[in-house]
Amino acid sequence: MEIAEFGIGAYTALEAARMVGMSPATLRRWLVGYVHDGRSEEALWHPQYTHHEEGILLGFRDLIEARIVNALREKRIGLPTIRKCIERARKIVGDERPFSTQQFKTDGKTIFLEITRNLDEPVFIDLRKSQGVFKRVVEPSLQDLDFGPTGAERWWLLHGKKTVVADPTRSFGQPILADYGISTARVIEIVEAEGSVDRAAKIYEIKPRLIRDAIAYEVSIGNRKAA
Repeated sequence: MEIAEFGIGAYTALEAARMVGMSPATLRRWLVGYVHDGRSEEALWHPQYTHHEEGILLGFRDLIEARIVNALREKRIGLPTIRKCIERARKIVGDERPFSTQQFKTDGKTIFLEITRNLDEPVFIDLRKSQGVFKRVVEPSLQDLDFGPTGAERWWLLHGKKTVVADPTRSFGQPILADYGISTARVIEIVEAEGSVDRAAKIYEIKPRLIRDAIAYEVSIGNRKAA
């Protein structure tokens, strides 16, 4: 597997799928394509890292693209329609990963109206009748993201809170407590080793509420059962 690069982030298909809330196998198909029973599909976009037979590595912007595509699929919008949207968005934005760009964040509603023009996907038609596909499907996926000139830069992983973050310039984009730089997975290990949140907080000098936020995040992606 390719070596992770600083500032890009690095996620296996399993890690990325857990963060997005989808199947790792589906995510792999989106990124490398597939051939089955004589049918073939090309990748929806090319990941930031080169694909190798032994595995696939995603960058942070791949993670954000997957988040938005998954939101569309959860509304039962077909992959052929999504593929057309991505292709049209690339031409407008001029980027392989158009959904994770600053331009899409700023002008997303206008861009989405343009890239979905004349598409006869039944779900799109229904959503247009109810406040629009962008507002109901895409806009929520852009929440809790910070953008810079080159695109999405960080993802605040607990909605409405600035405590748990995925930032490709820190710990290769793995979920961490923003104030401490410690991974949420490590926080779980510490709590389990010390026996309680309060004891872990005292020994490691981490605020208990932040430890609980780390636990809440790990529960949300299925890495830990709720207490």
